Amino acid sequence: MLPVLPFGAALSLALLLSACGKQEAVGDVPSSEELARQADAATQAIRDQAAAAEGNGEKAPVDLTSMESYTNALRGYTIMVPSGWTVDESASDDNGRVYTESLSGTKLAVSWVENREDMAWLKAVERVEDGNESMTGEAVGQNEYRASGTLTNGLKSRQRLLRKPDGTMVQAEVSYADDQAKSAEPLATTILDSLTLQ
Repeated sequence: MLPVLPFGAALSLALLLSACGKQEAVGDVPSSEELARQADAATQAIRDQAAAAEGNGEKAPVDLTSMESYTNALRGYTIMVPSGWTVDESASDDNGRVYTESLSGTKLAVSWVENREDMAWLKAVERVEDGNESMTGEAVGQNEYRASGTLTNGLKSRQRLLRKPDGTMVQAEVSYADDQAKSAEPLATTILDSLTLQ
Protein backbone atom coordinates (compact mmCIF):
# COMPACT_ATOMS: atom_id res chain seq x y z
CA MET A 1 0.00 0.00 0.00
CA LEU A 2 1.29 3.50 -0.92
CA PRO A 3 1.77 6.04 1.86
CA VAL A 4 -0.72 8.92 2.03
CA LEU A 5 0.97 12.28 1.57
CA PRO A 6 -0.36 15.66 2.67
CA PHE A 7 -1.79 17.67 -0.24
CA GLY A 8 1.11 20.19 -0.36
CA ALA A 9 3.72 17.42 -0.42
CA ALA A 10 1.79 15.50 -3.09
CA LEU A 11 1.51 18.59 -5.24
CA SER A 12 5.23 19.35 -4.88
CA LEU A 13 6.10 15.77 -5.79
CA ALA A 14 3.79 15.86 -8.83
CA LEU A 15 5.32 19.12 -10.05
CA LEU A 16 8.83 17.80 -9.52
CA LEU A 17 8.11 14.59 -11.43
CA SER A 18 6.40 16.46 -14.28
CA ALA A 19 9.41 18.76 -14.64
CA CYS A 20 11.93 15.91 -14.87
CA GLY A 21 13.33 15.65 -18.34
CA LYS A 22 11.32 18.62 -19.54
CA GLN A 23 13.26 21.19 -21.54
CA GLU A 24 12.08 24.63 -22.52
CA ALA A 25 12.81 25.72 -26.07
CA VAL A 26 15.29 28.57 -26.00
CA GLY A 27 15.62 29.04 -29.73
CA ASP A 28 18.81 29.88 -31.48
CA VAL A 29 20.29 32.23 -28.88
CA PRO A 30 23.92 32.97 -29.72
CA SER A 31 26.56 32.76 -27.02
CA SER A 32 28.35 35.87 -25.79
CA GLU A 33 31.44 34.65 -27.70
CA GLU A 34 29.40 34.44 -30.91
CA LEU A 35 27.97 37.94 -30.33
CA ALA A 36 31.48 39.29 -29.78
CA ARG A 37 32.67 37.56 -32.97
CA GLN A 38 29.78 39.10 -34.93
CA ALA A 39 30.57 42.54 -33.48
CA ASP A 40 34.23 42.22 -34.46
CA ALA A 41 33.22 41.14 -37.97
CA ALA A 42 30.84 44.11 -38.33
CA THR A 43 33.53 46.50 -37.13
CA GLN A 44 36.11 44.99 -39.49
CA ALA A 45 33.69 45.23 -42.43
CA ILE A 46 33.25 48.96 -41.81
CA ARG A 47 37.02 49.43 -41.55
CA ASP A 48 37.56 47.43 -44.75
CA GLN A 49 35.03 49.60 -46.55
CA ALA A 50 36.86 52.75 -45.43
CA ALA A 51 40.22 51.28 -46.49
CA ALA A 52 38.78 50.42 -49.91
CA ALA A 53 37.55 54.01 -50.28
CA GLU A 54 41.02 55.31 -49.45
CA GLY A 55 42.50 52.85 -51.95
CA ASN A 56 40.33 54.47 -54.63
CA GLY A 57 41.85 57.85 -53.81
CA GLU A 58 38.96 58.91 -51.57
CA LYS A 59 39.69 60.20 -48.09
CA ALA A 60 37.51 58.63 -45.40
CA PRO A 61 35.75 61.40 -43.45
CA VAL A 62 36.26 59.58 -40.14
CA ASP A 63 39.32 57.72 -38.84
CA LEU A 64 37.83 54.33 -38.03
CA THR A 65 41.04 53.08 -36.42
CA SER A 66 40.28 55.40 -33.49
CA MET A 67 36.94 53.73 -32.83
CA GLU A 68 35.99 50.73 -30.71
CA SER A 69 32.92 48.51 -30.57
CA TYR A 70 30.36 48.57 -27.80
CA THR A 71 28.37 45.35 -27.79
CA ASN A 72 25.33 44.88 -25.60
CA ALA A 73 25.11 41.08 -25.54
CA LEU A 74 22.02 41.14 -23.31
CA ARG A 75 20.01 43.22 -25.80
CA GLY A 76 21.75 42.06 -28.99
CA TYR A 77 23.30 45.05 -30.69
CA THR A 78 26.68 46.60 -31.48
CA ILE A 79 27.75 50.15 -32.28
CA MET A 80 31.13 51.79 -32.89
CA VAL A 81 32.20 54.61 -30.57
CA PRO A 82 35.25 56.90 -30.72
CA SER A 83 37.70 55.48 -28.19
CA GLY A 84 38.29 58.80 -26.38
CA TRP A 85 34.64 59.24 -25.43
CA THR A 86 33.65 58.60 -21.81
CA VAL A 87 30.67 56.65 -20.51
CA ASP A 88 28.16 58.57 -18.42
CA GLU A 89 27.57 55.86 -15.81
CA SER A 90 24.60 57.68 -14.22
CA ALA A 91 22.72 57.69 -17.55
CA SER A 92 23.73 54.14 -18.60
CA ASP A 93 22.21 50.79 -17.64
CA ASP A 94 21.77 47.22 -18.92
CA ASN A 95 19.78 48.50 -21.90
CA GLY A 96 22.39 50.91 -23.23
CA ARG A 97 24.98 53.61 -22.71
CA VAL A 98 25.47 57.33 -22.99
CA TYR A 99 28.88 58.51 -24.22
CA THR A 100 30.26 62.06 -24.23
CA GLU A 101 33.21 63.65 -25.99
CA SER A 102 34.53 65.97 -23.28
CA LEU A 103 35.99 68.76 -25.45
CA SER A 104 33.05 69.40 -27.78
CA GLY A 105 30.23 68.01 -25.64
CA THR A 106 29.08 65.76 -28.50
CA LYS A 107 26.95 62.97 -27.06
CA LEU A 108 25.91 59.47 -28.16
CA ALA A 109 22.93 57.78 -26.51
CA VAL A 110 22.18 54.20 -27.58
CA SER A 111 19.57 52.01 -25.92
CA TRP A 112 17.27 49.03 -26.30
CA VAL A 113 13.56 49.76 -25.76
CA GLU A 114 10.85 47.18 -25.06
CA ASN A 115 8.44 48.84 -27.58
CA ARG A 116 5.19 47.21 -26.43
CA GLU A 117 2.61 47.19 -29.21
CA ASP A 118 5.01 49.39 -31.20
CA MET A 119 4.13 52.40 -29.00
CA ALA A 120 7.74 53.49 -28.35
CA TRP A 121 8.49 53.37 -32.08
CA LEU A 122 5.38 55.41 -32.92
CA LYS A 123 6.17 58.00 -30.23
CA ALA A 124 9.77 58.40 -31.44
CA VAL A 125 8.57 58.93 -35.02
CA GLU A 126 5.82 61.29 -33.85
CA ARG A 127 8.34 63.47 -31.99
CA VAL A 128 10.12 64.04 -35.29
CA GLU A 129 7.03 64.38 -37.47
CA ASP A 130 4.84 66.46 -35.15
CA GLY A 131 5.04 69.48 -37.41
CA ASN A 132 8.37 70.64 -36.02
CA GLU A 133 10.09 71.87 -39.17
CA SER A 134 13.55 71.74 -37.60
CA MET A 135 13.57 67.90 -37.51
CA THR A 136 12.94 65.69 -40.51
CA GLY A 137 12.84 61.92 -40.76
CA GLU A 138 12.04 59.06 -43.05
CA ALA A 139 11.48 55.34 -42.93
CA VAL A 140 14.17 53.20 -44.51
CA GLY A 141 12.25 50.02 -45.13
CA GLN A 142 9.82 48.63 -42.57
CA ASN A 143 12.18 48.30 -39.60
CA GLU A 144 14.44 51.34 -39.80
CA TYR A 145 13.84 55.07 -39.30
CA ARG A 146 16.36 57.92 -39.57
CA ALA A 147 15.97 61.54 -38.53
CA SER A 148 18.11 64.67 -38.38
CA GLY A 149 17.77 68.35 -37.61
CA THR A 150 17.73 70.67 -34.62
CA LEU A 151 16.27 69.70 -31.24
CA THR A 152 14.18 72.06 -29.11
CA ASN A 153 17.25 72.74 -26.92
CA GLY A 154 19.13 74.05 -29.99
CA LEU A 155 21.46 71.08 -30.40
CA LYS A 156 21.81 69.33 -33.74
CA SER A 157 20.74 65.69 -33.78
CA ARG A 158 21.02 62.61 -35.94
CA GLN A 159 18.94 59.57 -34.95
CA ARG A 160 18.47 55.99 -36.06
CA LEU A 161 15.84 53.48 -34.93
CA LEU A 162 16.04 49.77 -35.72
CA ARG A 163 13.16 47.39 -34.97
CA LYS A 164 14.24 43.87 -34.00
CA PRO A 165 12.39 40.74 -35.20
CA ASP A 166 10.87 40.31 -31.72
CA GLY A 167 9.30 43.80 -31.94
CA THR A 168 11.70 45.49 -29.54
CA MET A 169 13.83 48.34 -30.84
CA VAL A 170 17.25 49.91 -30.54
CA GLN A 171 17.56 53.67 -30.81
CA ALA A 172 20.75 55.67 -31.22
CA GLU A 173 21.15 59.44 -31.24
CA VAL A 174 24.18 61.65 -31.69
CA SER A 175 23.68 65.26 -30.56
CA TYR A 176 26.13 68.13 -30.92
CA ALA A 177 26.39 71.92 -30.93
CA ASP A 178 25.69 73.79 -34.16
CA ASP A 179 29.26 75.11 -34.32
CA GLN A 180 30.54 71.50 -34.24
CA ALA A 181 28.43 70.41 -37.23
CA LYS A 182 31.25 70.30 -39.80
CA SER A 183 33.20 67.65 -37.91
CA ALA A 184 30.32 66.06 -35.99
CA GLU A 185 27.98 65.26 -38.89
CA PRO A 186 30.29 62.79 -40.72
CA LEU A 187 31.18 61.21 -37.37
CA ALA A 188 27.49 60.93 -36.38
CA THR A 189 26.69 59.29 -39.71
CA THR A 190 29.53 56.78 -39.28
CA ILE A 191 28.46 55.94 -35.73
CA LEU A 192 24.80 55.46 -36.66
CA ASP A 193 25.69 53.44 -39.79
CA SER A 194 27.71 51.08 -37.59
CA LEU A 195 24.69 50.14 -35.43
CA THR A 196 23.98 46.47 -36.09
CA LEU A 197 21.58 43.99 -34.52
CA GLN A 198 22.47 40.46 -33.45
